[in-house]
Amino acid sequence: MSNYKLELLCNIKNILGEGPIYNYGNDTMSFVDIVGQKLCIFDNNNIKEIKFDEKIGASIPINNNSFLVLAESKIYLYKNNQISIYEDISSITGKGLRCNDAKADINGRLYFSTMVDDGIQEPHGGLYYINDDNQIICLDNNTKLGNGLAWNKDNTKFYYSDSLLHKVFVYDYDINTGLLSNKKPLFEIKDGVPDGMTIDLNDNLFVAVWGGSRVEIRSSIDGSLLDTISVPTKLVTSCAFVGKSFNKLVITTAKLDETDEYAGNIFITSLDYKGKKEYFVKEKNCETK
Repeated sequence: MSNYKLELLCNIKNILGEGPIYNYGNDTMSFVDIVGQKLCIFDNNNIKEIKFDEKIGASIPINNNSFLVLAESKIYLYKNNQISIYEDISSITGKGLRCNDAKADINGRLYFSTMVDDGIQEPHGGLYYINDDNQIICLDNNTKLGNGLAWNKDNTKFYYSDSLLHKVFVYDYDINTGLLSNKKPLFEIKDGVPDGMTIDLNDNLFVAVWGGSRVEIRSSIDGSLLDTISVPTKLVTSCAFVGKSFNKLVITTAKLDETDEYAGNIFITSLDYKGKKEYFVKEKNCETK
């Protein structure tokens, strides 16, 4: 286990912090508090909070000042400090489900997962994307609790955490259509739950382990464990590379019922690994409907 030095980036005490993403256009970092129902933008030690009327699972930048925000029943557009409805997805989420994690691919298509949120139904969810014709397409309806999403540098593989199965899966990815195929398990995490995920320039996966107080660094080729970053709180939710050189990792956590002093905070550490920028949603498709 490597001895990475973590620093406290912001003492915010998220109830359920998730979805960090670095905006390289204006050197800011955004994340969400799912239960707190807010999008947060971190800019030079200042945090701007935008409240929503329902739980939000993720947010993806469109540009420096605009985001798509994925929630329980809708995808929202946050633009010019205004919130509007981009897409009503209640027919997909239905009663008791909500959006969870989300990312954009190299072509600016939005990918997102759903999960049961009411604790009553049999756990199930799906993986979706919005294609080039602005249609929502189901890519995989055989998921339990979809989480971290990532693509390799050649844009031939797609990686996806299914938390309730304790596994990260790999798919073949078609860059032209955005479609996925040939789903296979890559690795399993038994001591904890695979949550949010990112990938570096060498295609190493960085997987937040919920309940495991750590981020695992895994080979995307065979799933082998390469390194571990210890986090001083239990509920580690996600991670993202940040900074102009993409050599720092931001790590989000959740508080929920945890009582330790670090629960819900956001951490940052310098790495020997170098990440790459996450893609933004294609702007021309982001007009309200």
